[in-house]
Amino acid sequence: MKAAFDRRMTRRELLKWMGASAALTAVAACAPAAPAPAGEAAAPAAAPAEGKKLTLSHWQHHSPSRAQTVEQFKAKFEELNPNVTIDFQSIPWSDYWGKLASGIAAGKGSAPDIFQIPMGLVEEYIAGGNLVPASETVISVADIEKNYLPWTVKRGKKGGEYYGLPLDVQTLLIYRNNALLEEAGLDPKAPFVDHADLFDQSIKLTKKIGDQTDQIGMDTGYYSAWLTILFQQFLQREKNGQPWVDPATNKLVYHDYPEIFELFQWFCKLSAEADDSAFLTGQDRFALGKAAMMLGHPVSRGTLKATAPDLAYTIVPFAPRVAGQDLYTAGSHWMWVVGKWAPDYEMAWRWVTFCTNKDAQLVWSDVGGDLPSFTELVDDPQFRKDENANVVMDSLKYASPWEWIGWAEWVKEFGDARDRVVIGGEDPKQSFDTMTENLNKVIETHTVKS
Repeated sequence: MKAAFDRRMTRRELLKWMGASAALTAVAACAPAAPAPAGEAAAPAAAPAEGKKLTLSHWQHHSPSRAQTVEQFKAKFEELNPNVTIDFQSIPWSDYWGKLASGIAAGKGSAPDIFQIPMGLVEEYIAGGNLVPASETVISVADIEKNYLPWTVKRGKKGGEYYGLPLDVQTLLIYRNNALLEEAGLDPKAPFVDHADLFDQSIKLTKKIGDQTDQIGMDTGYYSAWLTILFQQFLQREKNGQPWVDPATNKLVYHDYPEIFELFQWFCKLSAEADDSAFLTGQDRFALGKAAMMLGHPVSRGTLKATAPDLAYTIVPFAPRVAGQDLYTAGSHWMWVVGKWAPDYEMAWRWVTFCTNKDAQLVWSDVGGDLPSFTELVDDPQFRKDENANVVMDSLKYASPWEWIGWAEWVKEFGDARDRVVIGGEDPKQSFDTMTENLNKVIETHTVKS
């Protein structure tokens, strides 16, 4: 699966996910009344005696290439550990969340020992007492902090311990169709000066005659990613990294900064004037040569190679809000975690590290287009074979993680807020206020009460 939600979800899939997510939230909140403090996790079940067989269950949502890769890891791991069996289940996306919720609710014997969740849910699971930290005998805190890019493990840390290791690492960048930019007299390799420059280029590249659209200047369809990068860019670059959830109130800080509303309004205007929701709906407009630019993940390179092999394109960093500002991108990832019910914490963490270590990351990159989270791989020549790859790998150095608390609900609220304005004609401030109010409720839902 592509990172975050670059794979567009249908409304039916989204609603089904959200229903399962609500169940997962309820399960995550079912922690002991007094969960063990950091460094005092519940004792694991005794490791099996030497020679005794051990089975560890591992679940993740299905992707053919990823399932095949895990099967390869499984075969090698079992060869190295002949008494261990990895019971791997690759579960269809539409079924994964409901099965995970019911499994965790049932606990030991029904819940997976190792499983995959998006980073926006990791903190909730930690707070709910459902996860165990990385075993120091397998991978130490010092090793994690030395080897992994800080932003890729940040959301899995609590009380000086790490509760997950990252996979499916991605950033956000702008893709440009070389021919369409050159036709308009623009240099596809020239970076944006600022947001105004991005807007002006998008308008120049848009071809609309009356109600008919022949070409969009910017594909803005990844609404949640657009608003995430815009809001976080402002807070990270101009407000000294201010988190967008105030820990004192557990609410969004959006209303504290008028610039955030202005960014929402700017995006709605860009989406209305340089895009068209009714144009080639449901199709990859950039791959078809009908979108001059788009915001996407680096994994899209693999998709374009398969679907539009002759398309010449250039990847550039996202535009600074103001000229001269340091570059910024929002980074996303998923994590492999270990449940508190696992029969052998150390072996479970050996499996997780086996599939996420440096050598494994080379495999994941080849198979799924993942970016590496190992610091020493960022400048490795094998990841920097052309200029587009250089831009992609550089983005890992200036990213910070998406700050969603929860997951699919943000996709819905960001998308609905845009649609109310661009399609429904609602006043932008009214839509922005509704969005913020609804997201504060999402945050409350995903906050585990101590």
